[in-house]
Amino acid sequence: MSGIVLELQREALDKTANIESLLRKAYVIAKKLKLEKFEEWIKQEQEGYSIEVEVPTYRYIGGSVYALNPVNGRWIPVGISDGGRNKFSKFPIKEGISSLNDLYITAKDNVSFSISSTLTDTFNKTSPFETIYSFVVPKSQLHQVISIVQNSILDWTLLLEENGIEGENLSFTNAEIENAQLPIINNYINNFYANVEGIDLRQGNSK
Repeated sequence: MSGIVLELQREALDKTANIESLLRKAYVIAKKLKLEKFEEWIKQEQEGYSIEVEVPTYRYIGGSVYALNPVNGRWIPVGISDGGRNKFSKFPIKEGISSLNDLYITAKDNVSFSISSTLTDTFNKTSPFETIYSFVVPKSQLHQVISIVQNSILDWTLLLEENGIEGENLSFTNAEIENAQLPIINNYINNFYANVEGIDLRQGNSK
């Protein structure tokens, strides 16, 4: 019987794998190995990232800002100056992985996210009319987030295996738990973060 780490590794290789199932199994492994940072990352991926929590780099997705024309009810692209192009071309997506997966499945082509009231006020100051705004992204960007999470779990299991951590019979030896505290494993999620500037948005809607 192979260990739970190799079992998860095989499942993560399957492109049709259920991402929520992979996260649950990864959580069990992280919990048993006392990898608190990885546990927290999994919980945030499952439940969503709170407003005050920084999201991983892969959760900044690109798109375009649209404004609702109050005269004809149509959504029109918002012209962004060169100075603000970088700031308003990406945004941190905070929804849980299950919600992202549902949006990806139900969306036809694009997904729109509502913009925060603070940013709405900022846009309205330079607009000829007051209105509401959305950030529109291709649905493929949601799939990319899901794929990166799955690939990260796969890479993590490979790292555990390389360091002799397999979890035979759903249990880990003291030596395996000790090996899991190696900096390369214990600090694994540090690879997910970098300085990224983006706008603050809210829930997504399929289009």
